[in-house]
Amino acid sequence: MSTAGDVAARILTERAHGRVERNGSIAPLTSYRLGGPADVMLEAAGVEDLEALAAAIKETGVPVLVVGRGSNMLVSDRGFDGVALRLGAGFRWSNASGRTIEAGGAMPLPALATLAMHHELAGFEFAVAIPASLGGAVRMNAGAHGHEIAEVLSSVDVFVLPDGTRRRLSAEKAGFSYRRSDLPAGSIVTAASLTLRTGTTEAIVAGMNEAKEWRRRTQPLNLPNGGSVFKNPPGDHAARLIEQVCGKQLRVGGARISEVHANFIVAEDDARADDVYTLLRRIQRMVREDTGVELEPELKLIGEFEEVPDGSHRG
Repeated sequence: MSTAGDVAARILTERAHGRVERNGSIAPLTSYRLGGPADVMLEAAGVEDLEALAAAIKETGVPVLVVGRGSNMLVSDRGFDGVALRLGAGFRWSNASGRTIEAGGAMPLPALATLAMHHELAGFEFAVAIPASLGGAVRMNAGAHGHEIAEVLSSVDVFVLPDGTRRRLSAEKAGFSYRRSDLPAGSIVTAASLTLRTGTTEAIVAGMNEAKEWRRRTQPLNLPNGGSVFKNPPGDHAARLIEQVCGKQLRVGGARISEVHANFIVAEDDARADDVYTLLRRIQRMVREDTGVELEPELKLIGEFEEVPDGSHRG
């Protein structure tokens, strides 16, 4: 553990109410189930724990990784030299009033889609097919089935590190675009407000079932993966380019292109994060050399990676 990590662990152990763990494993918190440990794991019980984290950053400069539900994330086999933060029970709340749903940043999107259905609120059916927390989904403007979070978001509450300030931003101020936002650097989404439209339970349930069936039909659900690996380039689809150039047989170690969807890399039992990373870079180069298109990763790469040489074998 780094000196900064050691000091941060001491500060958090003294001040935080939530769980603090040294050399905590990140892998079980991610959808890939890969990667090494973080210097420190913090499950924040409430805003007070975020204030403790801000104090630790001010004293040590330790980096912070917000884990959320761990989708669209690949953590290095070497782990993360810093504090891995997960929002805990104090951020898992929700309520509905009129056409508005307010919720904490740790709430799973499928649970919020179900809440909307129970209140006959339409427009959020697509979210039942996104395995993410509200905070992470807002941060990257997550989407599925032709829709995205920005369509229904009215405001977002953030806690800004390291200064520890709290801000409420309108959707317009959040600066949403395709799979990204312009939320302040170092900010953690602690809550958000959604504005939906009235609908009938029957129609909403049908929309949710359609979204779930779409996910079942188009995504590999039987093996660990991190969701879409690349963003779609303007006017095209990453999956089409990958399948055209690479096919669906390409693999590195325990990582391979999914047979269900070419823009997914799945991890078999013997996979390492370096395998996934190497395959990602290999796909990127092959598509660039063949088509001139530079695929931009949608997968967030955490830590330091090493490419696996062609034809190498692991002992």
